Amino acid sequence: MVYDTSRPMNGVRWSIRRVDGASGPDNEWALFPYGSVDLVLTGYTPQRARYLGVRRLFADTVRRSEIPPSNPPILLTSVADAAIIGDADLVGYRISDIGELVPIADSPSHSPFPIPHSLNVALHWDGHPTMSADSTLVVFASDRPGSMGGTDLWYAVRTAGGWSDPQLVAGPVNTPCDELSPRFAGDSVIVFASAGHASVGGYDLFSARINRSGSLLTLEAPRNLGTPVNTPFDELFPVWTDERTLYYASDQPRRQGADRKDFDLFVLTSRVLLDPIREAPLKPLPIERGTVRGTVVNQQTQQPVADADVTARDAESRDVLAATRTDTAGSYSLDVPVNTPVDISAQAPDLFYDDVRVVVPKIFTNDTMEVVRPLQLPVTYVLRVNFPTAIYNDPYAYTLDSNGVETTLTWQESLNQLARNVQLSGSRLKRLVLIGHTDDVDTDASNMILGRNRVNFIMDELAARGVSRDLMEGRTAGESLLPERRPGESQELWRKRARRVELVKVLEQ
Repeated sequence: MVYDTSRPMNGVRWSIRRVDGASGPDNEWALFPYGSVDLVLTGYTPQRARYLGVRRLFADTVRRSEIPPSNPPILLTSVADAAIIGDADLVGYRISDIGELVPIADSPSHSPFPIPHSLNVALHWDGHPTMSADSTLVVFASDRPGSMGGTDLWYAVRTAGGWSDPQLVAGPVNTPCDELSPRFAGDSVIVFASAGHASVGGYDLFSARINRSGSLLTLEAPRNLGTPVNTPFDELFPVWTDERTLYYASDQPRRQGADRKDFDLFVLTSRVLLDPIREAPLKPLPIERGTVRGTVVNQQTQQPVADADVTARDAESRDVLAATRTDTAGSYSLDVPVNTPVDISAQAPDLFYDDVRVVVPKIFTNDTMEVVRPLQLPVTYVLRVNFPTAIYNDPYAYTLDSNGVETTLTWQESLNQLARNVQLSGSRLKRLVLIGHTDDVDTDASNMILGRNRVNFIMDELAARGVSRDLMEGRTAGESLLPERRPGESQELWRKRARRVELVKVLEQ
């Protein structure tokens, strides 16, 4: 299962992650760039699907956002109500003054919008449209008469006289099985999903080069995008937002053996970019680099920590940029890109970990910048995965710092980091004790149960990341060990700091 990984592949460093904010309990089908925001297609079924405006904070993180009325019209799929299964139309939409998508009425206009009704066939699926950059060609999926079977790829051409009648895409792309969710990837390539070509399993993602002669559109023999993008599960809706970033949907489970499956959005990013057809590296831009130098200390004793693992990761993609170990004075130095947010973390087998975000200014290119704050590795680690007051299995997206302020680290990444640290301890680790704490809301008895449930949730997540259940011992303190409320601290912030899980390593003496 591809969940969170980063390693060289064919000489290229790549990573695949679920998209935070577009991987919930509902189906998230696709992400479409759209003017100043993006659209996420979500919904339990096609009949109940809806388009939500989002902004990309990072490649793997999106958040809900209103759609500005200034955004241009867009061509989307409109699905009939539940009484007519399998009927869909290509419809142009505009943005209302209150940020809602509104269908554009049909007209004889020669502009790309609206799409005339002649492109749609009643009681058939006409959907998943993609339009060329010059707005003269639309490709879509349809099961209309003339298809080879299931949905095939069709196209229409816009000329001075308006849109042509749809034609079946020529070439070896269509099969008796479904071809769907096409998308232009530049001017010369279309990517799409199919169950009819050689696949890893289920629907896979493919790319095909475009040959266009007048009004005839031909796609060359498709190429499977390969693993690890394609899996034994279904992959749909490939969307290249730029030459280094591919978004797609997959219904692979969150952990091995999980029963529940739904479509989540994933993102593939690469440090050295590949052309999806030629499979040859594009020439990367030169990267200016500088050196960061700092120290690692034991938080309790303030003594240097020798031989600690220190890693620099790209703050957006989470790719590893550099790694080293501290010397006997607890010092480290790492070469990293300039003008790029970088997360530097340190950990040791008998301690936990700490991290700091730095940006090396351009003036330090080929020079050294000192990190003033030492990384402080604690003996007892406080995991601040933040939950709503009475919830134990649905955390807020981001962890908190020691002041109860939301960080930029997702709870999933925090647990990934914690699991790596626990595994670093190796055979010296005899027991990992986890203690759940709650705020003061509700009764003592119910908070004891809530603390236990939160610890069990964290233990389940760590086990899914490879930490042995035999090592973990869960306890609950409920509200019995509330932190002292600071002068002037709001009740809400104090309660956030109270909701925590403390971890202690019991090591072989």
